[in-house]
Amino acid sequence: MQKYWHRRAISLALLSIFFFLLLFASGCRQNALTEEAVTAGAPWKGEKILPVGNIQQLPEQPSGCEITSTAMVLNYFGCGISKTELAGYFPVGGMPRRSGGKMVGPDPWKVFAGSPTASGYGCFAPVVTLAVNRYASSAGWWLKAINLSGTKASGLIPFIDAGIPVIVWATISMKEPYAGDGWFLEDTGEYFRWPAQEHCLVLIGYSGSDVVLSDPLDPQGTVRCDFKLFERRYRQLSCQAVAVE
Repeated sequence: MQKYWHRRAISLALLSIFFFLLLFASGCRQNALTEEAVTAGAPWKGEKILPVGNIQQLPEQPSGCEITSTAMVLNYFGCGISKTELAGYFPVGGMPRRSGGKMVGPDPWKVFAGSPTASGYGCFAPVVTLAVNRYASSAGWWLKAINLSGTKASGLIPFIDAGIPVIVWATISMKEPYAGDGWFLEDTGEYFRWPAQEHCLVLIGYSGSDVVLSDPLDPQGTVRCDFKLFERRYRQLSCQAVAVE
């Protein structure tokens, strides 16, 4: 009965948040690094930090920040799944390879590019959404992943207020991203460039003018970042975010 009321409370909170998000559509486009102006000031008052346990991606997953961040969120909801077990639910496309005189590789919007346990790049929000829903279905969990991509950074705060951590895309140590390795996508032939410095973390709260994140790569685990800087990096990674209901 307690689990039922917990699920119902989260569902009602999400409905309220979705109505809120309709007012804050950002128009962020996938596969595009943006340089839009950021919002002035922090869109909250006070402090709230969710008790999300940190998991470090190293040494098992040097390229698996997306998988590790997802494991943090699932465990917050009581799943008790390891990052290595969760990796089995992610479609993996392998590394780009030379074919016909050009580099050809997977689409990170559809599969994990490379390997999380070795050299690799990573994946984007639709892949994480797919992996979570695959896992939930096979394990019989009531959880469901929701792709929030296109939501402004300020629009993620109501999820924190509702007790829901959010998987977000930014950069390693919030460094400036740049155009990295490129290849032609296997399925469409479109040329793609990986955003170097790409990183996936979990937004777990806010305090003062900072957002609070659980970082799978930083040994500190929990890190803080000025909201304006976070918003800029989040936008540069195409405003990607995933929540678990």
